[in-house]
Amino acid sequence: MHKSDGLQAIEKPLSSLPLAIGGQILKHIHKLAHHEPVIGIMGKTGAGKSSLCNELFRGE
Repeated sequence: MHKSDGLQAIEKPLSSLPLAIGGQILKHIHKLAHHEPVIGIMGKTGAGKSSLCNELFRGE
């Protein structure tokens, strides 16, 4: 896998930190960069959950 220039730019200054701390920081950066939000909709039958979803995501 080829590392991006951004990741290399971050790893260089982190190399001066203790390995455990630098690894934790990289792990959190990776989580932030690859975050996918999840939306949950709950409600009674006939409350309009499907209609809401259809309107929100109509253009996709």
